[in-house]
Amino acid sequence: MNIADAVREAMNTGACITLPEFVGLAKIRPTDGPGNCILSEWDGSRPSKYGWQPIASQLTREDWIIVTD
Repeated sequence: MNIADAVREAMNTGACITLPEFVGLAKIRPTDGPGNCILSEWDGSRPSKYGWQPIASQLTREDWIIVTD
């Protein structure tokens, strides 16, 4: 799924997004809040302080996955 669709679905359901190689390791909680999109370990620990800062190749991928907490 492209990132725009993944983020919309995650925002509507309160879920997170990730990529196949990060399943079980890391996830991203999309937010419009001051924390931006929060990258954390799979269990929700160690949330990023400055938000997720993607690179272009991550934004153009078509294999984003929705994950629930």
